[in-house]
This record gives sequence, C-alpha cells and structure tokens, in this order.
Amino acid sequence: MSDGAYMGTARSQLERLSVLTDVVYGVALVLVVSWLPLPEESHATGAVWLFDLWVEYSNNIIAVIIGLVFTIIYWIRSNTLMTALDRTDGVHTGLSIASVFFLLLLLYVVRGSAEVAAPSRRAGESVAVALIGIAAGAAWWWARRKGLVRAGITKEEMLGVQIEAFAEPLAALVTLPFAFVGELAWNLSWLAYIPIAAFLRRRGAKDQETK
Repeated sequence: MSDGAYMGTARSQLERLSVLTDVVYGVALVLVVSWLPLPEESHATGAVWLFDLWVEYSNNIIAVIIGLVFTIIYWIRSNTLMTALDRTDGVHTGLSIASVFFLLLLLYVVRGSAEVAAPSRRAGESVAVALIGIAAGAAWWWARRKGLVRAGITKEEMLGVQIEAFAEPLAALVTLPFAFVGELAWNLSWLAYIPIAAFLRRRGAKDQETK
C-alpha cells in the first residue's frame, strides 16, 4: 500500500472511530435515562405523582445525575483528544475503544451503587475512572509516539492534553485506599488531582527544555 493510500485509510479509520465513540456515548445516555423509575413501579398517585415517584426512588435519581455528569465530562474529553489527531492506527483504536468500554463499566458501578456497600461503591468508581484515564492516556501517548497528531498542534497544546489525559487516572489511584476510610476522606482525596497536574506540567516543561 502506498503512503498516500495508507494515510487515507488511517484518516478514514479515525472518522469511523469518532462515529463509534459518539454512538457509545449516545447509548450511555439512553442507559442513564432508562434508570429513571416508571409509574408502575410505585404506588404514588395524584397531581404530584411524579414528584412522589422521584422522592421514593431518590437513589435512582442521584445515579442518573451522576451518570449524566460522567457522560458529559468524558465526551468533552474524548472530543478534545479526537480533534487533536490527524489519523489513527490499530493500537490507538483499540485503546480508545477500551476507554469507552470502561466508561460503560463506570456507569454500571454507578447504577449498582444502591445495592452495594459504600466502600465497595467508592472503590469501584475509583477503579473505573482510573481505567478510563489509563486507556485514554495510553492512546494519546501512542498517538504522539507514532506521529498521529495533526499538524498545527503546538507542544504546549500537546502538553496540556497529556496532563489532562494522565492526571485524572493517577488521582483516581490515589483515592482508592481512601474509599475504605470514609465518604469525606474519599471526596477530599480527589483534590490530589491539583498537585499531580502541577507536577506533570513542570515535568513536561522540563522535558521540552531538554529537547
């Protein structure tokens, strides 16, 4: 295959990967909506039956809100990573698909949070977030290594994407032991993202200076 034909195939594969990713996020939204309780699942009646229904199934509503927030955040992040690329290859595609699979795993953990103990729920969310970030970060690292990034992306922009890709999974791993300490400790441990991102930013700047 000639270089021109290969580049065309690789760009076409990136477009298909983008479509597949958007479809998965669309499915994720449908799944989140399906968590909403149905009228026949409750004895709520009267003019305010919808309010009564949602109060009765408040855990479901909380899970819907959390799932929606996660879906929005990760779609925006996925869009940022995709638009920075010129093309893809097999390895990058596989890692990207793994990343959206772990998003569905995260939604599964969120959905089942009402039926499991709090420490297990917190630990599950930390692990799922870490897996999403590791897969996405590895995909971005591979794309940079193989020159899949589109022309015009500056080193500063690539550094910013790299920090965004790797800081969150590292922070998620830090939160994992705190999941078994308590809700407050676990929530506060997510602030580890700030020093981790600052460290990666300084490290990346030093690496650029030495090149």
